[in-house]
Amino acid sequence: MERREVYTTQQPDGTYVTTTTREQTKYKEQSVWSCARGPTDRNYCMGPLGLLRIAQIFLCVVIVCLITSVFGPGPFKGVLFGQTILLTAASVAMLLTFIFLIAYFFTLHLTHLDFFCWREADLTFNIICSVLFIILSIVEAYYSTGSWSNNCNDIGSDGIIHNGCRIIYEWAFASFLTFCLAILYALSAWLSHQNRHSLHQIRHREDVY
Repeated sequence: MERREVYTTQQPDGTYVTTTTREQTKYKEQSVWSCARGPTDRNYCMGPLGLLRIAQIFLCVVIVCLITSVFGPGPFKGVLFGQTILLTAASVAMLLTFIFLIAYFFTLHLTHLDFFCWREADLTFNIICSVLFIILSIVEAYYSTGSWSNNCNDIGSDGIIHNGCRIIYEWAFASFLTFCLAILYALSAWLSHQNRHSLHQIRHREDVY
């Protein structure tokens, strides 16, 4: 900001002298918070990594719905405690996968959250989920046979009678989807490792708008 002042004084000999003074003030802005449209990676959601994220979120929701749709003694009781672990793992994985999807789509890993080790966290998360869901798919396959129950009539399902118990279709399908989910996370881990450098730089200017 600049301020200018003009003074006119009369000298002893009768002449007039005009004096101009200028005062300039500078303000230093520390930080500015604003809400506006930031850059987005338009190709991420339509690329392999983005489509895998969306498919993983969808499968997690379906698995939780299939397990909880069957009438039974409940996943928190006795031998079915393994289903509690599967429900918890699917719910947490769905939430973290959504966070990774949003962070990459809005390029938060390059702007506001660039201090976080996204590549290492992404790779570790995908590997853990892949191994965990393979184990849980085997556990859920055992639950789907119904052979763990002392009274098979307590299980609400229209499955096929096998060794005195009914195969629970919903849990069998949940076991299959859990295994597919493990494969998807393994693919995400492999792609994350292959594209590890792209998380720290934008290769093409037109990919972000």
